[in-house]
Amino acid sequence: MLPVVCDSREQLPFGFAGLPATVTVGTLEAGDYSIRGFERRVAVERKSLQDLVGCLGAERDRFERELVRLRGYDAAAVVVEEPMAALRAGHYRGRLDPEAAWQSILAFSMRYRVPFIFCRDRAEAEQVTYHTLRHFARDRWRELQALHGGSRIAQDATRDGATAGGQTIHGDAPERTPEAAQGATPPPRQGTSRERTANTPVSDISNTYSILPGQMDNEATQP
Repeated sequence: MLPVVCDSREQLPFGFAGLPATVTVGTLEAGDYSIRGFERRVAVERKSLQDLVGCLGAERDRFERELVRLRGYDAAAVVVEEPMAALRAGHYRGRLDPEAAWQSILAFSMRYRVPFIFCRDRAEAEQVTYHTLRHFARDRWRELQALHGGSRIAQDATRDGATAGGQTIHGDAPERTPEAAQGATPPPRQGTSRERTANTPVSDISNTYSILPGQMDNEATQP
């Protein structure tokens, strides 16, 4: 079961009925839906068409601040409960020009690197939200399998010491960098998404994405 977190301020929350998910209510810094344990790494913002129009008009500044926060996540998306055709045809209340609304969405997508996903209806938006989060969890699981599997191989190869360039390297010895050789302290570096996943124990991911044995392996063959 995918452990979904729904923001406590969400006014019309998805129930994910019929989908393998559990839903708990919590406070999210950005977005309306996330995954337990990854609240600051993935988020989906849900919008009705009327909500979106308001965010492109009177609430534009607040919405842009939200997009700035989402841009800092590993993955984020804005899921809209109606099709793009409805927006472009002006099927909403208000005086916002449909062309201006369309251009704003294009600009926001490029500027903040957050995709806008338009759906047929609310039911499809619920499906899209679930599968967006599921794909994120599955990809983190794949990374952990690869990274921790490679780590075990490296540990086996260096447990009794291996040589590289005439120097003996032990499995428990820290990597020696040019800066360390000169007595300098290397500057801190912001980790990538893959590195952050590498530092996450496999048990944390498997507990976060509570799956039956073999379920994730079966999903590996799916898009």
